[in-house]
Amino acid sequence: MTRIPHESSGEPNPLRALGLDRLRRRTSMKWRTYPDDVLPLWVAEMDVPLAEPVVRAVGDALALGDTGYPAGSGYAEALAAFAAKRWGWHALAVERTAIVPDVMLGVVEMLKLVTGPGDPVVVNPPVYPPFFQFVEHMDRRIAEAPLGADGRLDLDVLETAYRRAVAGGGRAAHLLCSPHNPTGTVHTAAELAAVAALADRYGVRVVADEIHAPLTAGGVDFVPYLSVPGADSGLSLMSASKAWNLAGLKAALAVAGPAAEA
Repeated sequence: MTRIPHESSGEPNPLRALGLDRLRRRTSMKWRTYPDDVLPLWVAEMDVPLAEPVVRAVGDALALGDTGYPAGSGYAEALAAFAAKRWGWHALAVERTAIVPDVMLGVVEMLKLVTGPGDPVVVNPPVYPPFFQFVEHMDRRIAEAPLGADGRLDLDVLETAYRRAVAGGGRAAHLLCSPHNPTGTVHTAAELAAVAALADRYGVRVVADEIHAPLTAGGVDFVPYLSVPGADSGLSLMSASKAWNLAGLKAALAVAGPAAEA
């Protein structure tokens, strides 16, 4: 993740760069949903200036009037390069990606591909509340496999949820939050490989929401789900929106594993 400079280093702290007067000029949910004396903490927006390369790129596009329907693979190529540099994952196939408006809409479209109406979707509470709302709105059933008391995936509980999910003969999916929101748990390579093995055994399709992947703390390694053994049929959603505070630009990427056929 980007290191926050300590004041003793002499480097400017981005968290102190913007005052309330400037922040209250923003029109996003964090600053406009409630009166001035309320600051909601459930909105994942950062009170920092945008990174200069982002400002420059967006400014250049606006100056050119380049705001039409997107084409090309530039975003996916940037993600592939970032994944290789940051996570050592060199197998992200640009040709197996698609631009989606945001991660949750991408999740919905992927779940439509791998499940049908009434089919179960396994989630790991406590988890991002819209998981429940979006899944139920698309006429799928929630199947809970809660995290353990240690805040980590409980593989025995997960296996039970998988077994029950496929017992009725329909299709089942696992909406995996990785890194986990809101606990902050970063699943290990061994845990993710175990999930992939269980998913393969029971015929459950894993859809991984990896939107917070670039934000893990120093010394904690994020592992892309599609990089672990046995996850070839998995699906992933990634975006620059959380790490670079770009939610309003509405751009995420759906990534399909090499064996991820609907």
